[in-house]
Order: sequence, then structure tokens, then C-alpha cells
Amino acid sequence: MLDKYLQPKPALLFVLLMASIQYLLYCKLLFWPSESFTYAGDFVVFWPAANAILDGNMTSLYIGDGMHDAMLHYRPEGALERLTWQYPPHAGLVFSPIGLLPFPVAYMTWFALGVAALAGSLVVAGVNRRAIIALLLTCPIFLALITGQIALYMTSLMVLAVFWAKSRPILAGLAAGLLTIKPQLGIFLPLVFIAGGHWRAFASAAVFSLTLWIGSVALLGVDTWMAFFERLGLVSDLVSEGVMPYNRMLNIYAASNFAGLPQSVAYGITAIGAIVAAVAVFWTSRKTEDPRWRYAVLATATLLVTPYSWYYELALALPAVWFAIEQGYRKGWLEYERESAAILFVLAVSLPGPELSAGVSVPFLVMIAVSVIVGRRVAFELTGNSARSSSNSDLGAQALQEA
Repeated sequence: MLDKYLQPKPALLFVLLMASIQYLLYCKLLFWPSESFTYAGDFVVFWPAANAILDGNMTSLYIGDGMHDAMLHYRPEGALERLTWQYPPHAGLVFSPIGLLPFPVAYMTWFALGVAALAGSLVVAGVNRRAIIALLLTCPIFLALITGQIALYMTSLMVLAVFWAKSRPILAGLAAGLLTIKPQLGIFLPLVFIAGGHWRAFASAAVFSLTLWIGSVALLGVDTWMAFFERLGLVSDLVSEGVMPYNRMLNIYAASNFAGLPQSVAYGITAIGAIVAAVAVFWTSRKTEDPRWRYAVLATATLLVTPYSWYYELALALPAVWFAIEQGYRKGWLEYERESAAILFVLAVSLPGPELSAGVSVPFLVMIAVSVIVGRRVAFELTGNSARSSSNSDLGAQALQEA
């Protein structure tokens, strides 16, 4: 039955249908908002922060209610409680130009540039044009839109860092250096460079990162960085104390806490997961030079292990899942691979999931599905130790070519 619906053309039509429904509902909220609806999502933080930075007030964003005060000053109609500025100072310098534009124009520009950056990185990764269009219409991209987050930019930088590591190491290093804007998403990237022997990319990333950090100290002063680290410690405490909504996160630590496990057990499971993830990233990068599988394992491992990965960052897993599914069309499906893809799609369109007091969150279920699909496909491609489905691989390849 799934053979019929998982062919490229029916799948694309279904994606178009779901995207139409999602964007129509979003348009409805734009014109008839509810009390719980926030126009532009977390962009109500980025834009006031950019204005504060342009006015020379970055340090104040990290202190007490400084971020809330900035929202009240620059965009009082969109000010929300409990939102904080958690990005390192050099990230603020990168974001600050958006404060030069009016809020609606800045929001649309922010999203349009993010989509363009992701599309460009997918071209670099060898994704065909129709597949790029389909991927840009999926739920993770929609979530990036309504939250106003930077997930599309981070995905683009990770893709470029991996795919350019051999052919354009200096540019790969620049992409990796920019990824330190959200440093928790780059924790395993050095392993890819080291295991793959991409020393020029590694050196470029190190030099560019240091340049960003030293430059920001020179421009903003040491006090700004000290304030950032103090804020970072506070955020870490909020996560460990359960103030942050665990049911909105993708990672093992949040899932362990949301399931009601003791903190010590959550830390232990996370530590074991981090070791396994690091080994998987290193092994994959040593085993193959194919950047598709390096990226697939890197993105999946990062989202699972970093204690601060949110549902809107699922965009990072989008290319990883596509690489696996495309290979299914071309070479034949693994056993239950299509069923896993169907489950993942259903779970993804239900994100971020219902508010629950405890249990298993929808975002973590999504990451389990991603891990199963990516892990089995990478294991098969690199070792061949997995069972194939009985479906005809030639038919899948032909359908993909026709699409």
C-alpha cells in the first residue's frame, strides 16, 4: 500500500496539500489572531535585540530583565514574558543589521534569506530542484517560519561545512566558524574534520572562530562576554530545574526528565548517549568520504545529544532524512523503511505536540524516527548489514528519475 503513496509524485502532492493547510491556518492567525498566537514567534526577541545592539546596549540584554526591557522599548506590542537573550556576543554582531529594517520587513527578509540559504546549501549537497521545492514545503520549514528562529541558517552552515570540507576547506571552516553563533549545534563538527583528515577546514574553522571571539571582545569589551557567561549559567539552571518545557525539546536529556527519571539518571543517559554519538560521528567520517552520510549522522547525533535542541531545529534533520529516502528510491527500500518514513511524516505534522505533564514527547518521538531511518540506512550503505524490502528497486529509481 505504501508503494503507491511513497512514489515521488503522490508524495509531492501530499506535501503540497499539507503545506497549503498549514500556511492557510497561519494566514488565518495573522488576520484573526488568538490570545496564544505570537506574530513572528521568537523574532520578537531578535529584532529588539538587534536594535539594542545597534544602540550600543548589548551587555544589558544579558542582565536581569534586560531583554524584556528591550522588547518593551523597541516593540512593546509584541513583548512577551520569560524570553531571554542567550546568544554569544559575536552572534549579536551578525544579527544586528536586521534592526535597520522595520519589523514586518525585517521578519520577511529574515525568513526569505533563510530559505534562500537552505536552498543554496541543498544545491551544494546535490539535491535536485524538485526535491528542494518539496523539502522547503515540509513541516520543519514551516516551524522555522512561525517561530522566527535561525534553524534554516544553522542547517545551511552545517551542510556547507560538511560538503565543502574536502573541496573548499577554507569556506567549510568559515561555515563552521559561523556555526558558533549557536555553539551547541557544532559540538561534533570538529570530529568530522579530524576523522576525515580535513585539517585545512579544521584550521580555518579555528582561526575564524577565534577571530570572531577576539573581535567581539575588542568591539564590545570583556564585560559583555562576562555577562553572557553569567546568563548562560542561569539558562543551564533553568533547563536542569525543569523550568524550560521538556516536551518541546528533541534531546535525550529532556526526554529523560520528561519521563520522570531522576536527574542523576538523566545525566548518565545523556553522557552515554554523547559517547555513542561521538563514536558514531567519528566512525562514519572515517568509514566513508560520502558527505551525505557524514552529515546525516552528524545532524542526528547533534540534535539527540545537545541538552538544548528544540522542535524548530528539526530543519537540521531534514537533509539527513532526505538522503536516506532518496537512496531508498534509487537502490530499493530497506525492510520497514517506508513505514518508518510514513510514521515520521505523521509525527512531524503534529509538532510541537500537546501539552503533557509527563511521558514521551512528540519531538523526541520524531527524533527516534529520524534516528531509525538515518541509522539503518547509513549502516547498510557502509556495511551492507541490513535486510532489504522485497519492493522493486528499479521501479523506485525510475519513478524518482521521472519526478
